[in-house]
Amino acid sequence: MKNLTVIIIVLLSVICVSCKKTHCPAFPSDLNYFPYSQEQELKFVNSQQNFQYFTITSKENSKAESFEWNCRCECFVYTMFSANSNTDSLNIRCDIHVYGRSYGSNISMIFQIYSKSNDESIYKQITTDKSFPYEEMGQYIEDSVTLENDNNKLIKKVVFVKNKGLVSYTTADGEEWKLVE
Repeated sequence: MKNLTVIIIVLLSVICVSCKKTHCPAFPSDLNYFPYSQEQELKFVNSQQNFQYFTITSKENSKAESFEWNCRCECFVYTMFSANSNTDSLNIRCDIHVYGRSYGSNISMIFQIYSKSNDESIYKQITTDKSFPYEEMGQYIEDSVTLENDNNKLIKKVVFVKNKGLVSYTTADGEEWKLVE
Protein backbone atom coordinates (compact mmCIF):
# COMPACT_ATOMS: atom_id res chain seq x y z
CA MET A 1 0.00 0.00 0.00
CA LYS A 2 2.84 2.35 0.87
CA ASN A 3 4.51 1.63 -2.49
CA LEU A 4 1.26 2.38 -4.32
CA THR A 5 0.96 5.72 -2.54
CA VAL A 6 4.55 6.63 -3.46
CA ILE A 7 3.96 5.66 -7.10
CA ILE A 8 0.80 7.76 -7.26
CA ILE A 9 2.57 10.76 -5.70
CA VAL A 10 5.49 10.44 -8.14
CA LEU A 11 3.15 10.13 -11.14
CA LEU A 12 1.09 13.13 -10.08
CA SER A 13 4.27 15.14 -9.54
CA VAL A 14 5.57 14.25 -12.99
CA ILE A 15 2.25 15.16 -14.59
CA CYS A 16 1.99 18.48 -12.74
CA VAL A 17 5.61 19.49 -13.25
CA SER A 18 6.12 18.29 -16.81
CA CYS A 19 6.17 20.98 -19.43
CA LYS A 20 3.31 21.11 -21.85
CA LYS A 21 3.35 23.39 -24.84
CA THR A 22 0.59 25.18 -26.66
CA HIS A 23 1.40 25.82 -30.31
CA CYS A 24 -0.43 28.75 -31.87
CA PRO A 25 -0.02 29.10 -35.63
CA ALA A 26 0.50 32.28 -37.61
CA PHE A 27 -2.52 33.91 -39.25
CA PRO A 28 -3.09 31.87 -42.43
CA SER A 29 -1.83 33.44 -45.64
CA ASP A 30 -4.78 32.04 -47.62
CA LEU A 31 -7.17 34.29 -45.65
CA ASN A 32 -5.74 37.50 -47.05
CA TYR A 33 -8.47 40.12 -46.70
CA PHE A 34 -5.88 42.86 -46.19
CA PRO A 35 -3.36 42.38 -49.05
CA TYR A 36 -1.52 45.58 -48.27
CA SER A 37 1.99 46.78 -47.61
CA GLN A 38 3.14 49.77 -45.61
CA GLU A 39 2.97 53.10 -47.51
CA GLN A 40 0.65 51.61 -50.15
CA GLU A 41 -1.99 54.07 -51.34
CA LEU A 42 -5.64 53.10 -51.72
CA LYS A 43 -7.75 55.23 -54.06
CA PHE A 44 -11.56 55.35 -53.93
CA VAL A 45 -14.00 57.16 -56.22
CA ASN A 46 -17.67 58.08 -55.76
CA SER A 47 -20.46 58.67 -58.32
CA GLN A 48 -19.48 62.36 -58.70
CA GLN A 49 -15.92 61.30 -59.62
CA ASN A 50 -14.51 62.66 -56.35
CA PHE A 51 -11.50 60.80 -55.01
CA GLN A 52 -10.56 59.72 -51.51
CA TYR A 53 -7.02 58.50 -50.83
CA PHE A 54 -5.77 56.44 -47.89
CA THR A 55 -2.17 55.49 -47.13
CA ILE A 56 -1.47 52.25 -45.30
CA THR A 57 0.48 53.19 -42.16
CA SER A 58 0.80 49.70 -40.69
CA LYS A 59 0.11 46.10 -41.65
CA GLU A 60 0.63 43.17 -39.31
CA ASN A 61 -0.10 39.44 -39.11
CA SER A 62 0.37 37.39 -35.97
CA LYS A 63 3.30 35.02 -36.05
CA ALA A 64 3.41 31.42 -34.88
CA GLU A 65 4.32 31.01 -31.25
CA SER A 66 4.56 28.32 -28.63
CA PHE A 67 4.37 28.70 -24.90
CA GLU A 68 4.42 26.43 -21.91
CA TRP A 69 1.27 26.13 -19.90
CA ASN A 70 -0.22 24.38 -16.96
CA CYS A 71 -3.73 25.55 -17.65
CA ARG A 72 -6.24 25.52 -20.46
CA CYS A 73 -5.05 28.37 -22.64
CA GLU A 74 -6.46 29.82 -25.83
CA CYS A 75 -4.66 30.73 -29.00
CA PHE A 76 -5.26 34.12 -30.55
CA VAL A 77 -4.28 34.85 -34.15
CA TYR A 78 -4.92 38.08 -36.02
CA THR A 79 -4.30 40.25 -39.04
CA MET A 80 -4.75 44.02 -39.11
CA PHE A 81 -4.01 47.22 -40.98
CA SER A 82 -4.25 50.95 -40.32
CA ALA A 83 -4.57 53.74 -42.86
CA ASN A 84 -4.72 57.53 -42.81
CA SER A 85 -6.63 59.66 -45.27
CA ASN A 86 -4.63 62.01 -47.48
CA THR A 87 -7.58 64.32 -48.14
CA ASP A 88 -9.33 64.75 -44.78
CA SER A 89 -9.04 63.72 -41.16
CA LEU A 90 -10.27 60.13 -41.46
CA ASN A 91 -8.27 57.18 -40.14
CA ILE A 92 -9.10 53.49 -40.58
CA ARG A 93 -8.18 50.41 -38.60
CA CYS A 94 -9.34 46.91 -39.54
CA ASP A 95 -8.77 43.69 -37.63
CA ILE A 96 -9.61 40.02 -37.99
CA HIS A 97 -9.22 38.04 -34.75
CA VAL A 98 -9.56 34.30 -34.34
CA TYR A 99 -9.49 32.76 -30.90
CA GLY A 100 -10.43 29.57 -29.15
CA ARG A 101 -9.03 26.46 -27.56
CA SER A 102 -8.57 24.66 -30.88
CA TYR A 103 -7.30 27.74 -32.74
CA GLY A 104 -10.74 28.95 -33.43
CA SER A 105 -14.28 28.91 -32.32
CA ASN A 106 -14.82 32.63 -32.67
CA ILE A 107 -13.85 34.84 -35.58
CA SER A 108 -14.41 38.57 -35.39
CA MET A 109 -13.90 41.20 -38.05
CA ILE A 110 -13.81 44.81 -36.93
CA PHE A 111 -13.79 47.94 -39.09
CA GLN A 112 -13.08 51.15 -37.21
CA ILE A 113 -13.06 54.62 -38.71
CA TYR A 114 -11.94 57.69 -36.81
CA SER A 115 -12.28 61.41 -37.37
CA LYS A 116 -11.52 64.36 -35.16
CA SER A 117 -15.07 64.35 -33.82
CA ASN A 118 -16.11 60.75 -34.22
CA ASP A 119 -14.93 57.22 -33.46
CA GLU A 120 -17.05 54.43 -34.90
CA SER A 121 -16.78 50.70 -35.30
CA ILE A 122 -18.58 48.24 -37.48
CA TYR A 123 -18.19 44.79 -36.03
CA LYS A 124 -19.08 41.30 -37.17
CA GLN A 125 -18.51 38.17 -35.14
CA ILE A 126 -18.78 34.69 -36.53
CA THR A 127 -19.29 32.21 -33.71
CA THR A 128 -19.34 28.50 -34.36
CA ASP A 129 -21.02 26.03 -32.07
CA LYS A 130 -17.84 23.97 -31.85
CA SER A 131 -14.14 24.52 -32.10
CA PHE A 132 -12.61 23.73 -35.45
CA PRO A 133 -9.13 22.81 -36.61
CA TYR A 134 -7.06 25.78 -37.66
CA GLU A 135 -6.75 24.45 -41.20
CA GLU A 136 -10.54 24.71 -41.59
CA MET A 137 -10.80 28.37 -40.58
CA GLY A 138 -11.35 29.47 -44.19
CA GLN A 139 -14.63 27.57 -44.28
CA TYR A 140 -16.09 30.00 -41.75
CA ILE A 141 -15.24 33.24 -43.57
CA GLU A 142 -16.68 33.87 -47.01
CA ASP A 143 -14.69 35.31 -49.93
CA SER A 144 -16.68 38.54 -49.64
CA VAL A 145 -17.48 40.01 -46.21
CA THR A 146 -19.95 42.86 -45.74
CA LEU A 147 -20.17 44.76 -42.47
CA GLU A 148 -23.16 47.06 -41.94
CA ASN A 149 -24.42 49.44 -39.27
CA ASP A 150 -27.13 51.98 -40.09
CA ASN A 151 -26.58 53.84 -36.80
CA ASN A 152 -23.08 55.09 -37.61
CA LYS A 153 -22.60 58.79 -38.36
CA LEU A 154 -19.72 58.32 -40.83
CA ILE A 155 -19.81 54.88 -42.45
CA LYS A 156 -22.76 52.54 -42.69
CA LYS A 157 -21.36 49.74 -44.86
CA VAL A 158 -17.97 48.30 -45.86
CA VAL A 159 -17.17 45.42 -48.20
CA PHE A 160 -13.98 43.33 -48.11
CA VAL A 161 -13.05 40.76 -50.74
CA LYS A 162 -10.47 38.07 -50.18
CA ASN A 163 -7.15 38.94 -51.89
CA LYS A 164 -8.45 42.42 -52.85
CA GLY A 165 -9.08 44.06 -49.47
CA LEU A 166 -11.46 46.94 -48.87
CA VAL A 167 -13.33 47.26 -52.19
CA SER A 168 -16.03 49.73 -51.17
CA TYR A 169 -17.53 51.69 -48.34
CA THR A 170 -20.78 53.61 -48.06
CA THR A 171 -20.99 56.80 -46.04
CA ALA A 172 -23.94 57.64 -43.80
CA ASP A 173 -25.35 59.95 -46.49
CA GLY A 174 -25.62 56.96 -48.88
CA GLU A 175 -22.62 57.79 -51.06
CA GLU A 176 -20.72 54.69 -52.16
CA TRP A 177 -16.96 54.88 -52.61
CA LYS A 178 -15.42 52.16 -54.77
CA LEU A 179 -11.79 51.07 -54.92
CA VAL A 180 -9.99 52.19 -58.07
CA GLU A 181 -7.89 49.23 -59.14
